Amino acid sequence: MKTKILASAHHSLPFLRWQSMLHLFIRLGAVACLPAFAAENDVFRPYVGYSFSYDENVLGIPDGANPKGEKLSDTSRRAEAGLAFNKRISQQVLSAKLNLAHVTYDRLGALNNDSKDLLANWNWHVGDRLEGNLGASYVEALTPYANGQTPFVNFNIQEPNLRTQRREFVDGAWRLHPSWRLRSGLSRDTLNYDLDSQKTGNRVEDSSELGLDYLARSGSTVGIQLRHTRGDLPNPQQIGALVVDNSYDQNEIKAKINWLLTGKTQLQFLGGHVQRKHDFFSARDYSGLNARLIANWQATGKIGVTLSGWREIGALDDLTASYTLNQGVSIGSTWDLTSKLRLDGQLKHETSDYSGAAAFTSLLPADRKDIFRTASLKLTYRTTDHLQLAALLYRKNRDSNIAGNSTPNNGMMLSSRYEF
Repeated sequence: MKTKILASAHHSLPFLRWQSMLHLFIRLGAVACLPAFAAENDVFRPYVGYSFSYDENVLGIPDGANPKGEKLSDTSRRAEAGLAFNKRISQQVLSAKLNLAHVTYDRLGALNNDSKDLLANWNWHVGDRLEGNLGASYVEALTPYANGQTPFVNFNIQEPNLRTQRREFVDGAWRLHPSWRLRSGLSRDTLNYDLDSQKTGNRVEDSSELGLDYLARSGSTVGIQLRHTRGDLPNPQQIGALVVDNSYDQNEIKAKINWLLTGKTQLQFLGGHVQRKHDFFSARDYSGLNARLIANWQATGKIGVTLSGWREIGALDDLTASYTLNQGVSIGSTWDLTSKLRLDGQLKHETSDYSGAAAFTSLLPADRKDIFRTASLKLTYRTTDHLQLAALLYRKNRDSNIAGNSTPNNGMMLSSRYEF
């Protein structure tokens, strides 16, 4: 009875939040109509959108975690409204984005949610040699039930795991010489989960960066950068009788290259040595190469191809690891079939090594490796200057060397967007 009462209260709250969000959008829309935004160099664009999605495995349930053969598929609908603003004042550029969405599921109604996405940025300039950015972002949405990032959700006690991400940042670059640029930046990233079972993943990451670039006459840049990150995880992890603090310090020294090989080919590289030290368990520390290479090739005026390869450590909210070592490749292509019709496709293969499990070999598998394979195809049709329609098909599979932990998943989405 208590669960039903809570579920009923949960269903009423999103509706109230959605009413407040819609009221805010209407007020902002009224502001959009004021003459102050009618200047020639201003861009102020409201939009609305609606999409329909089908997913064979909404919660990302591993094949060994569904012994009763529960139905895992569901369809969902997403209604959204947003505003995009961009204004130039002399050398300064002010921009902002707001997106509000309401998502409903046909079967898993407890996962219905409202999401918010806000971004504001000031691209500042002082003379011809100093420039940078000052801004912040806020994202509140349902945590993706994929890649093992959330535990199995009991079908009888369905709880949405909302995730809030905040970011504040400031950076600057000084053109100290026609061929040299000095840059630096500070940022804070905050991540919070609603569910008590996921609060061990809450974190605050403070980063500082310093870099020096050589600017070639061709437009290419070659540089080096130093970066320090302090990650504080305030809620210790409880594993049996063991209490684990996953807070860490991470230092990086990397080369940063943006090379224009030809008028049609561009290479981007960011890579070097990364060292992560944990406060609690040195067995979870990491030291090694992290790198990402991206090649962009504009094969013709209508066809573009992007190749990527990477070897990086990444944060993961999983009981078995404080991070994963991810190695992968991907290829994507965009083809403008006509002036109104575009086809996008991507293939991706990635291996995740749960290296952070080394401290608990007696409790958890220390040699876990997951292989992710993703394929997607998207067709976009711009019917008019204001209306855009799209259809997306995707296939996502996770193969794990841990028995019963593989996850098959296929889905599709039909979407529309109208810009005023």
